[in-house]
Amino acid sequence: MSTDTLRSNDHSRTLRVVHAANYQMDKDGLAFFNPDQKIHQGLVQAGCYVYPFSINDRARMLSPTGSKIFGRGRANKALIKTCVNVHPDLLILSHAQTVTRETILAIREQVPGIRIAFWYVDPIWEGCDYGHLTKRADLFDAIFCTTGGRDLQKFCRPGCPAAFIPNPVEAGIERDRVFDDPNPEYDLVFFGRDKYAPQRREFLANLVRALPEFRMGIFGSLGHPLVFGHAKEQILSTSRMALNLSRRDDVELYSSDRIAQLTGNGILTLTAAGAGLEQLYSSDEVVYYSDFDDLVAKALRLKQCDDERIRIARNGWEKSHSVYSAREVARFIVNLSMRFPEYHECPWSQHINWHTSDVSHKTAA
Repeated sequence: MSTDTLRSNDHSRTLRVVHAANYQMDKDGLAFFNPDQKIHQGLVQAGCYVYPFSINDRARMLSPTGSKIFGRGRANKALIKTCVNVHPDLLILSHAQTVTRETILAIREQVPGIRIAFWYVDPIWEGCDYGHLTKRADLFDAIFCTTGGRDLQKFCRPGCPAAFIPNPVEAGIERDRVFDDPNPEYDLVFFGRDKYAPQRREFLANLVRALPEFRMGIFGSLGHPLVFGHAKEQILSTSRMALNLSRRDDVELYSSDRIAQLTGNGILTLTAAGAGLEQLYSSDEVVYYSDFDDLVAKALRLKQCDDERIRIARNGWEKSHSVYSAREVARFIVNLSMRFPEYHECPWSQHINWHTSDVSHKTAA
């Protein structure tokens, strides 16, 4: 992909972006690894000027009670003012469920020519709360989700493609090379909640019983607390293998951002087959298991076969940092949103869904 600085539509000025997302400043750095931070860094690395607007934090600041709920209206007004003052070429929204149609329309009216994109990492399969996206899809120039297939197709509108993006890896966040550690503290780790997820709880409990000799770390499930920030980073840095256990493994291309954190830190990643992730990572880059027994067998074998574990973990690390870096994901978001033709060069550009009325783009794709 091109490494040139992204330019505005007249190709003479550096692209200016307002990134309205959830920077989670209220967490004091505990969530420094969240995707919103990664995309921000990627946009900067791609050559954009990026003005951050932290939606929930701004709502809390503007609320008389410090509640983001009571500050939503003021935060919407503040976003309009921000766009008028910064006058960006592109507004990128993320975790922006509370940004209203009226706000988006006002921004379009007061900043003529602005492009508006929306990216989303939460589940979008049937039964999930994605109504906020459906109701505003006609207002965007592009929508990006970390899910593919039919679940993604339903969001495309005339003039608004719905495109898949992989979970991004940022070298300043995922900065370990665990495959270089000759003696990791943990044999296998898992990070994630089992609250309201009895099947996950049962799966993990059975796994602990099936691997009694493993030095296992379970964080957020089976009664163990979650860890965040540098504490989580320290655990990741000394983990031989990790489980990428998503809530569903039958949704095309879907994985939680856990897969980026694990492969990006050079940990051998075990993930269920069935979601088509083989289109993103080969079996020489992550380890796919077909069922519980297959997972147990492969974990046992790879604990003994360090050379194979190291080789696969290194390959996954190299793929994540070279192909799925935050810079490349951000560049794709910008190129498609602005209709720069370079979006065709992206390795996952075949997962762009155009509306039937957008004949020229569908043909070019």
